[in-house]
Amino acid sequence: MPSDGARLRLAVDAVNLARDRRGMGRIARGILRAALARPDIEVTLLVDRRADADATRAEFPGAALERTASARRRDRYDVVWYPFNGMRFPSVAPTLVTMHDAFAFTEPHPEWVARRREQEPIRRAARYATRIVTDSAWSRSELARELALDPARIAVIHPSPDPYWFPAAGDGLPAALRDTRIVLVVGAGERRKNARLALEAAAGALRAPAETLVVAGELSKRDRAFARKRGVPAGEIAASDATLRALYRHAALVLVPSLAEGFGLVAVEAMACGAAVIASGTSALPEATGGAALLLDPRDAEPWSAAIRGLLDDPAALAALRARGTARFAYADRTASVRATVDLLADVSASGAAAR
Repeated sequence: MPSDGARLRLAVDAVNLARDRRGMGRIARGILRAALARPDIEVTLLVDRRADADATRAEFPGAALERTASARRRDRYDVVWYPFNGMRFPSVAPTLVTMHDAFAFTEPHPEWVARRREQEPIRRAARYATRIVTDSAWSRSELARELALDPARIAVIHPSPDPYWFPAAGDGLPAALRDTRIVLVVGAGERRKNARLALEAAAGALRAPAETLVVAGELSKRDRAFARKRGVPAGEIAASDATLRALYRHAALVLVPSLAEGFGLVAVEAMACGAAVIASGTSALPEATGGAALLLDPRDAEPWSAAIRGLLDDPAALAALRARGTARFAYADRTASVRATVDLLADVSASGAAAR
């Protein structure tokens, strides 16, 4: 924080803010709202496109808007925060860059142009960012290895589930799902999400029509063909946040079979809504779930199939797993990670001022 008692002048890369409604965008919005609520912080959102500026102004009416070029003006800001995996424009002020994962390098895009578009802002951040913050110790080790960074330069702040995700009754499911027992998978398009294992496990475990695998998102063409061939009782759904919360709350089980996750926001959101979770015992998922999920090998479908069937047939065991997830967040401070990020921004500003 500025030593003279003046407000901290925080600029935020908001170029993608209006368009990113996924987990990354939800995390950024929570932190931004916390900063806007602080009387000691003056927030400016940096955006260039007119349509993005209009949408951002409508969502955050309390924030000033400037073009990204203003970050090159000396003494304009005390710190600039880049929430979206890299630096896409330069800043003369101290900077904090949020990097959620290293998948742009460990799971690179097959097309050269798209791969470069994803990787260059991350490489730029690795060279020039004052500090980097990521979601898990596992992601810190991945980023340090892939970008040849000193791990001490990377802070770890575990994202807290947004207060929007909490257990309750009364919300409605789509009509087609109201009379069936749901096993839920969220996100299926990327290879690392490992939807095929969920389909294989469901083929051996679920009993249609009373039970069905619901995929929130789109399966790949190959996985859709596999599901048809094996007769998997599965259906895809495009889920808004409201529908997703209803699915979390109503699902008998939520499966997170990912081969790699930088944190595991789906598992955390599901548990925060009171769901029983079976997740991969790999990457950052053990760190995110904290002993409150059943962890299995994501490369072997048989244990998943057995666990699904066993839990669906054992109400007491299913209730116990659900209770573990619910308890993990029942009394947790949902604002802790948001406050930690805002405090880190102030620290970056102070360290930058000291260095000058």
